[in-house]
Amino acid sequence: MSVQLLPAVLLVLVAVIQIGLARTKYLTPWKGGGFGMFASLDHGAFRGVDVVVDGPDRSETLEIPPSLEELSARVANMPADWLLRRLGEAVVQRERRYRRDVNKVTITVWRTRFDPLTLHAEEQTLRKFEFSPDPPAASAGGSE
Repeated sequence: MSVQLLPAVLLVLVAVIQIGLARTKYLTPWKGGGFGMFASLDHGAFRGVDVVVDGPDRSETLEIPPSLEELSARVANMPADWLLRRLGEAVVQRERRYRRDVNKVTITVWRTRFDPLTLHAEEQTLRKFEFSPDPPAASAGGSE
């Protein structure tokens, strides 16, 4: 293969991967190469992440704290299992720092869809992910 063809081959490869991820893994068309960004409003401003924490005596929707905004944005751009799990673990760690028990974290990733005729906006769920954490480790230093 000629060195002159290498850029074209790489461009086609990136385009194919990005289009495949956008269609199968809900990658926003604005990321991963951006092949589709001018044909879609499906990007960060029209995507969101909702987090619900269930504990022994509570079930509440959390506002995404500043410490988790970057990870939440990554989850909104591509709600892959490994990113959703990371966000679930981070939420559990944060809740436990504040001494709040967690039985389950439910993460819902959604996007805004517009009706092509009426332009009516509605939320469409892309992924719903449930994370059940391991029980907290017993504190060290107990008596034998």
